[in-house]
Amino acid sequence: MSLSGILAFAPVAGAVAPSNFGLTEGNTISAAGSEDPDVYIINDAGYKRLFLNPAIFGFYGHLGGFANIKNVTPATRDAFVTSGLFRNCETNDEKVYGVETTGEDTGMLHWVNTSGAQAVADDPNFFLKVFCINNNEFNWYAKGTNYTSVNQVPNYSRTPGVTPTPTPLAGSVSVSLAPNNPAASTTTTNAQGVEYLRVRLSGSGTVNSVTVKRTGAGSVDDFDNIYLYDGARRLVTGKSLTSSTGEATFSNLSIAVNGSKDISVVADLSATAGNVNAFSLNALSLTSGSVSGLPVGGNNLSVSGATSGTITMTKVGSIGDPNAGQQDVQLSEFKLSANTEAASVRRIQMLQGGTVNTSGITDLKLKTGSSEWSGTIDSAGYVVFDLGSGFSIVKGGNAVFKVYGDIAGKKDETIKLYFEYATDILAVGDQYGYGMAVTSTTMDAVSEAHALTLQGGVLTLTSSGLVASDIGTDTDDTVFLRYSIAAASNVEIRKHRLVISSDKGGDGTFDDFVVATSTSFADLDDIKVINEANGAVLIGPVDGSSFDEVGTANNSAGGAVEGAMNTFSDVIDLSAGQTLSLKVTADVKTGNTRTGSALVAGSKVAIGVQDYSDNVGVTELKYTGTNTALAAADIVPNANIHGPTMTLTASSLTLSLASNPADQTVVQGSQNVDSVGIIFQASNASALKVTNITVTGYSDANGADAFDKGSAGDIGSIVSAVSLVEKESGTVLSSTPSANNLAASAGTIVFNNLNWNIPAGASRTLIVRTNLLNLTPPTKDEFGFDIAATTDVTAIDDSNTTVNAGNATPNGATSITTEVEVVSAGNIFVTEYLSSPSKDKQAIYWGQTGVAVSTFNVRAAKEGFYIDRFNIVSADTADAKNNVAGVYLEYQDKAGSTLTAGPYSLSGSVASVSFGFSGATRPYIPKDQSRQVVVKIDTIGTHLAGATSAVDFAMNFSGGAADEFEATGEGSFAKVLGNDTTGDDTDSVTVSNKNMVYRSFPKFTNIVLADGAASANAVVGKFTITAMGYDVLFNTINVASGTITFDTVASGQTAPADPMITLYDDTTGLVYSSASYDIDTVNASLSFSEFLNALNIPAGTSKTLRVQGNLTAFNRATNTTSGVAADHFMLVLQDEANVIKWVDSAGVDANLDQANTAGYIKNLPFNGPNMTGQ
Repeated sequence: MSLSGILAFAPVAGAVAPSNFGLTEGNTISAAGSEDPDVYIINDAGYKRLFLNPAIFGFYGHLGGFANIKNVTPATRDAFVTSGLFRNCETNDEKVYGVETTGEDTGMLHWVNTSGAQAVADDPNFFLKVFCINNNEFNWYAKGTNYTSVNQVPNYSRTPGVTPTPTPLAGSVSVSLAPNNPAASTTTTNAQGVEYLRVRLSGSGTVNSVTVKRTGAGSVDDFDNIYLYDGARRLVTGKSLTSSTGEATFSNLSIAVNGSKDISVVADLSATAGNVNAFSLNALSLTSGSVSGLPVGGNNLSVSGATSGTITMTKVGSIGDPNAGQQDVQLSEFKLSANTEAASVRRIQMLQGGTVNTSGITDLKLKTGSSEWSGTIDSAGYVVFDLGSGFSIVKGGNAVFKVYGDIAGKKDETIKLYFEYATDILAVGDQYGYGMAVTSTTMDAVSEAHALTLQGGVLTLTSSGLVASDIGTDTDDTVFLRYSIAAASNVEIRKHRLVISSDKGGDGTFDDFVVATSTSFADLDDIKVINEANGAVLIGPVDGSSFDEVGTANNSAGGAVEGAMNTFSDVIDLSAGQTLSLKVTADVKTGNTRTGSALVAGSKVAIGVQDYSDNVGVTELKYTGTNTALAAADIVPNANIHGPTMTLTASSLTLSLASNPADQTVVQGSQNVDSVGIIFQASNASALKVTNITVTGYSDANGADAFDKGSAGDIGSIVSAVSLVEKESGTVLSSTPSANNLAASAGTIVFNNLNWNIPAGASRTLIVRTNLLNLTPPTKDEFGFDIAATTDVTAIDDSNTTVNAGNATPNGATSITTEVEVVSAGNIFVTEYLSSPSKDKQAIYWGQTGVAVSTFNVRAAKEGFYIDRFNIVSADTADAKNNVAGVYLEYQDKAGSTLTAGPYSLSGSVASVSFGFSGATRPYIPKDQSRQVVVKIDTIGTHLAGATSAVDFAMNFSGGAADEFEATGEGSFAKVLGNDTTGDDTDSVTVSNKNMVYRSFPKFTNIVLADGAASANAVVGKFTITAMGYDVLFNTINVASGTITFDTVASGQTAPADPMITLYDDTTGLVYSSASYDIDTVNASLSFSEFLNALNIPAGTSKTLRVQGNLTAFNRATNTTSGVAADHFMLVLQDEANVIKWVDSAGVDANLDQANTAGYIKNLPFNGPNMTGQ
């Protein structure tokens, strides 16, 4: 809902008027001593609004503070109806918000998103109830979901002894997996801050509770704490999972959803190796409304036997107590040390345990070295820093972090930042990729924090760190000082003194106004003090002629000399706890002609605040509503507040060469060629408007000799048009020059009547953009542009003075630095892509669709290219034709859209397919870039249709003949054909590896187990087999139809009998095969070649197998005396031919089908745990 379109509203008869009670609009009232002592403000329409928190009341110093509150009876107070409708009048925002109270002194704003007409229809008095608020209050509130009706705005009415209950907003939220939900992976046993699940909440509503559940072959004992996170912000205290249900429920959340919000389930582990855990979100409730999409489950995370490194947090440093109202003050300091692996610090969360209200801590920063991150603090006191991609600490190294912020509050209030949980420091280890365990023995309790106590008297002034800089000689509202004033009590400041110090000669010697001929300034105007929160002028304005007093000794920024002073009688009222952020501004006008000290370029000026304690008394500073003056000791500091020294400088413009664009080669006829970049730097003195620019063109034959200007060279035969562009914004400054003399001896392009603005102290980059003629490049085929003379640039400063460039030839003129070479045509190259599937051996199966088998990298140089023809061929003609049903090409067109051509069948005696393209859908390769062309295939699905198993073939690029490849240059229109190796490379490309096709094949995935003792029932291996394609069978018929052969890394032993090793179904315990291990042989192999029960894995499913056996014969422990090492035993499944035999039912004999070929069965090799004698 906004005010636009609303003309007038008639007041409703019968509403009370403030005058009925001797009050006026804007009075603050309270029924002190009643059961509702809250403070309200009233309006003429008979409504009042509540100041929900004392901090909010402090945002409105002009109301006079608590001393100005009118004490009324409860009946008078209740005669005014309480309204919770606000709009931000400081920014003139027309949106109207309703307030929802979320606690005793906390609230949330909701935009009333309805039309003005509907609002009045729902409540004729709606707009009479709207109260103005300022930026400070608007930003103080959290923002909730939109209301869609006036009727949803809660009725805030105080009944003695009863807490008002806002009307909940009915919502509707759907739950789904977030797009970046964590993938399945393997964690360490002690990983911290592990994200298990990320869900997306879509819709609107307020989440009240969430229940998550652990699933998988793990245990609730694998976890120390479970949390909910919103980005880097931990939303809840840690919870344990219940042993009975494996669940954790988080209540009283108040998470607002308006559109979409991602919430993460995060855990700290103390887990057992080999366990597998996942989390699902099983229940979610709203304060009102419906939820859909539950349950939502995440992926499995397995626990390896590895242990993450640790990171140690240590409290370091000694921090002084800040003043109330001080800005950019250090609040905390700690050191993080990375142990055993390098760390990437991703997030930091701290808790404010002191007494300063969280609304009084702003502009938070986390700093280490030159790195800096902004932070936030919420009403609960949680300070959050999101470090994005992270800050790296090398293994064994450390980094000291410091927290800074701006501080409001009152004298003796405290700031104590500490870490509530170890998980509030997330540092990801580089070795295992998970959160490192945090060791913290300090700062993990409020009693161990850096305890800062705000200093200050009744009135505290603090400089806000403005830095010295150059300023212009003709400026408006230049800031000379930033400072804050904080009051611990209600205070009325009745007099203020500003002091101007100057070094008119700029030689470092400040002027002494005790002996000066003039104690005023001719060239400073509009001197005033402004409230930075709302822009209100609190002191002044006056011009420099008013500064005709001399201050006390040592009041000048220049030392022991005197400055020119003026006493102001503007009254400032400060409420207890209020802080004002102020700035002193003035206009510099060296062109003034009035009497007084004159300033010139090079003069130095500073403006400060005279020490308030120098002048005390009730006419200077007093307690509000009393005749009691502040004592000098009540004012901190007892000293002047000086602004930095500003140096007046004349307007200037400096030119320099930009690093981009760099040297380049383009083809004839190219358009929009950025030939050079020239940086225009304006001084701090003034903003500049550039009105005229002349650029000069040069050319040369090889770029090594002197370049010739204009017609002395060939630039007129190369460039057809020139335009000027601002690089930063992309704005075309002009494409219509006033004169084009490129083909003449001058060689210039003239641009007049420009309107290019460069802010004071800023730089902008001018790009000279060219279109080239589509002509054969001339002899002098390398060209460049430059600004040849300082008068070739004209600008106007703020005082309407003409400014020319301070220097010329930034690009070297006849010794051009950045140049463009023009050639007749570009080049194109076709190679196998580094990440092509064919770079590795790949197994595929019958009936597989859209499988990428080859990727080719196509690179264009000097111009972009369109591909008109692209041929694919397989040298393995019979095997390819028997198994390939169709071939596709996936590529990008000029718009960057990914398109697919095909499928087409292989044909001809060499099993090839030719892809022809035309028009806008052709594959496009941008100039000096690469794009990939992906070859995908569908395989034939049955033996009846001709498919064969255990054969291999490749899909190669066929460019051996001219008609097998064709590309067209975008600018030159030149054709590049196949078998072109002169400047181009379009010859045939044979890929590195072939594809092996099976009817079905097994895929192995190792499950990492912790090393252990050689025992009677030692588990020496665990892995999963997934059936790719059709069913995979390890049969009982004979050896060839079911074999898995392991190597071992084992010590030899002598034993009465060889131990038996058994292959089990890990889920059911079914025995598939047993084999005796030849213990007398070092590193003997172990083959499961006689299956007692058939191992049948249906298509697309997986089974987990366990290898277990009696290793008690490997019981010899390490003997350090004799130097004998312990016995050891470890299984290894190698990536070697014939170690795996299975049935894929593709051949005539269904029981004697396939054996693996090295390199094609994933994920070999792998090994089991190392079992040792104990």
